[in-house]
Amino acid sequence: MFGGACPAIYSGALKPNASKRKSKKFMNKYFRTIIVLIFGIFTSLCFSQDYLVTNENDTIYGKIEWKTNTTVYIKNKYGKQKFRANEAKGFTRGYFKFASIKTSIPEFLLEIKKGKVSYYKESHLKSRFTLNYTRKVFLQYNDKIYPIDVDTNIKGSGFISNIFGDIQGTGQLEFYSSNFKWSFYQILGKEHTLYKLIKKNNYTFEDIELLVDLANISIDNKSDFEKRIDTTLKSGYAQGYVIKKEKDTIFGSIKMNGRFILSDKVNFISKNETESSYDPRELIEFKINDRTYKNIQIKKKLKHLVEIIDGEISMYRDLNKGESYLTKDFKKFITVDKKEKYLELFEDKPEIYKRIIDNEYKYFEIKSIVKLYNNAPQERV
Repeated sequence: MFGGACPAIYSGALKPNASKRKSKKFMNKYFRTIIVLIFGIFTSLCFSQDYLVTNENDTIYGKIEWKTNTTVYIKNKYGKQKFRANEAKGFTRGYFKFASIKTSIPEFLLEIKKGKVSYYKESHLKSRFTLNYTRKVFLQYNDKIYPIDVDTNIKGSGFISNIFGDIQGTGQLEFYSSNFKWSFYQILGKEHTLYKLIKKNNYTFEDIELLVDLANISIDNKSDFEKRIDTTLKSGYAQGYVIKKEKDTIFGSIKMNGRFILSDKVNFISKNETESSYDPRELIEFKINDRTYKNIQIKKKLKHLVEIIDGEISMYRDLNKGESYLTKDFKKFITVDKKEKYLELFEDKPEIYKRIIDNEYKYFEIKSIVKLYNNAPQERV
């Protein structure tokens, strides 16, 4: 896939030899200062522009505009150029990267996780009016694509739901699965520890980002992987904790019910094997695998929220109404909507704020610009 557009710069400092003269030490110090300054300029450049990478590895900076999941435009002082998904490796808009992936046809997919196992989502601009359209996400491993039907997996209907299709575009039929469990089986194999936990229902489709992370860790660092998992979990239970009204955090495991909804009871087993059942509305906070849920007062109303992003700016989504909120201090929550009042949170990082305004990032790109802000290497004013 396409990589970052900015070259890597060595910013480390060389140890001066104690026997060298003071002038040599001065030059080393001067050299280090220059390197740090150059690195800062390049870093700032990377965070201040959107760009597209062509199939020839040329990087074009400019304002990204796209109308469909297969076509993108980039506009700069030299004019406006059009690229189809088969003509570019991908592009960056805000914090998010979109990669050109050949599904049934080449299209731009949102890159969620990149590694030995990669995870992609369809662009929000993909037509929902296509005949027999089903919403999909995609795993990629060893240059093979594993499409996964979203709605089927949310409902948890069936362990194996397979279809045949030409997913590589080579004219040959390839066997693949629309079920996330079967996809991980094909990637990891039935003897892999992570797959065994998936089969035991210690994870659901909602944990797919975590599963991709764990799969990559298991490939790169087995000992680190073993620290991140719990093979003693009962079938159908996930790692987690609950925080009750008294603000005491109790660690243990929580029974999985597919996609979590507020009508679900939090059936909990503590580390000392005590079993309890909670109404999720009565808890201050609880966690299922890496998903955090909170009950927070917003404008004198109790909101039941799921954490989307944790950072300088944190993002939460209302489980009842689907509204999203941004906060910096957990006292003031600003709704994400077309009124764009939330933009005031970004003003103390002028370069990021300017980029948001100049490139006309929309409210439905809020995750992208929050992550852009949180990861920006610049001080606030």
